[in-house]
Amino acid sequence: MHPTFTFDQVRGGPFDPLAWFNVIGEIGCVFWIVAYVLIIRQCFKDKSYGLPLVAICMNMAWETLASWVIPNPVPLWHFFDRVWFFVDLVIVYQLLRYGRELQTIPEIRNSFYAVVVGTLMLSTSGLYAFYVQYHDMLGLMGAFMVNLVMSVTFLFFAFARQHQGGRGLSVPAAWCKMLGTLGTSIECHYVIGMTQDWLGGLNFLTFLCLSIFLFDCLYIYVVTKAVKSVKATAQEPEPEVKQEQPSLAVA
Repeated sequence: MHPTFTFDQVRGGPFDPLAWFNVIGEIGCVFWIVAYVLIIRQCFKDKSYGLPLVAICMNMAWETLASWVIPNPVPLWHFFDRVWFFVDLVIVYQLLRYGRELQTIPEIRNSFYAVVVGTLMLSTSGLYAFYVQYHDMLGLMGAFMVNLVMSVTFLFFAFARQHQGGRGLSVPAAWCKMLGTLGTSIECHYVIGMTQDWLGGLNFLTFLCLSIFLFDCLYIYVVTKAVKSVKATAQEPEPEVKQEQPSLAVA
């Protein structure tokens, strides 16, 4: 356990997995797993990756810390962290396997693997520094910061993929992401509020959660519109090519 934190004085209550707010959060965690599975399935089908590059790296960094570094007093929550970690490894694989050819900026495409490794390293070190500096028990505040970055970049991701045949876009995954975060947002307002009084309130967490919800709703709208547009274009019949009739020679 990291020496900065101890759970001895906050057992039960906020860490009771059967408390109503934790049950809502745990359902949200399940929605997140479903979202990951849907993204992975769609991306293997489309030979693509399903999250923005920066979001993948920051998400992988947080899940690495949550799974192997940050202590967690609830085995069920730790189980979710580990599931997310191993599922995220598949998403990182898809990024490395298909990502380079999908880059539209030549400089990023030419240094693609270095960009991915560098972003992973910066994300991991930055999140760990935030965790220690601001006593972010369980890394929950950092998780919602990453989530907001993900939600904002998802919009630009959807607009770009609309011009690439909708590769990697999944409407069900977008809904599951929104519902998953909504559930964990409700849970964390209680867990953080009951365990981290040094924060001086939950104003910043509320800002993060409301902003994420807003951008998630926008993303659902944009990705639904993009997928419908791609399907409509694919179903349009090809224009018939009229064959010119040979002219009759006049005797």
